[in-house]
Amino acid sequence: MAALAFVLCVIAIEVFARGHVEWFADLAAWQWQSKSDAIESGALEGDIAIFGTSVLFHGLDTTSAVSRDGARIVNLALNGMEWQHEAQLLRDRVNAPHPPRLAVVEFRQAAVEHDSWIRGPYFRFWATPGEFMESRFYYWDLPLSFTFLANRALVTFRYREAIDNWLFEALRERRIPDATRDRNRATAAAIRTRAGMSPAFDEDHLRAYVGPPRERTWAVNVAGELWMRRFLDLAASRGMQVVLLLPPSPPYLTERPGPNGFRARFDAEVAALRRDYPSLGLDVFEPKGFALEDFADEIHLNLSGRSKMSAQFAQWIADYRPPVRTDLRAAAR
Repeated sequence: MAALAFVLCVIAIEVFARGHVEWFADLAAWQWQSKSDAIESGALEGDIAIFGTSVLFHGLDTTSAVSRDGARIVNLALNGMEWQHEAQLLRDRVNAPHPPRLAVVEFRQAAVEHDSWIRGPYFRFWATPGEFMESRFYYWDLPLSFTFLANRALVTFRYREAIDNWLFEALRERRIPDATRDRNRATAAAIRTRAGMSPAFDEDHLRAYVGPPRERTWAVNVAGELWMRRFLDLAASRGMQVVLLLPPSPPYLTERPGPNGFRARFDAEVAALRRDYPSLGLDVFEPKGFALEDFADEIHLNLSGRSKMSAQFAQWIADYRPPVRTDLRAAAR
């Protein structure tokens, strides 16, 4: 009887927590959850899709952008996304009822961090079992698979730290806290009304970040190259066009001259990809004219920077003409 009562209590708590996730969910997880809900409902199906990290998720508002043919533009970027996440998301989107025909992808590095498979909302609830198995972690860390499954089976396990914070806040305030709930509701509404983009929380307080002068480097590793090319392979197989978006950087990040500098390595990577994927076009969109006061930190834009990049993107996409595909020119000849 005691065991039965315990199981029923756990079920009741899980059902209640599953129905009220917005009350306690941490912001990063809620952003991924809201994006997932919007994708599943069809609210983020579009002809032009933005892929990237928090730099574009918070920094590129496409709601005022209109392409030459009136195509719908959606922002699929999310905080913490890397090339493997974007490739898996593209694979999901090309099989949707309304697949994109142009992908605009953030292109400031070609690297995948080893632990990016097993951290954050991606590991906690976003990835399917098949997607997680592509990490190959289960080869040498089998217990991690049980953690993966526990996150999906038990909401209280998935949000255990957020629930702790919420409960302690309730005890301090001696009432049911509503700040997290209101923030999460506003986040979900913003993602739906702004075609997938979400402003940084409390962005009005983000000011220019002054950092020490450092070199801007082009990060690359084998895993990054592998998943970047999987992304491009999939786009090419579906007849898509791809645009590479190089985000701006603050002025205290300097670029070394010569073949090992950021610009030289970036240009070399673009040239290699254009050679290997002639059908994709691979135009480069690089916003210009950003000052220190447009940045919140080393990579993220603040409200001023977002306005600038969004305005430049709106102008660029209005003038954008997909390049003539090399394979079609060859066929014509």
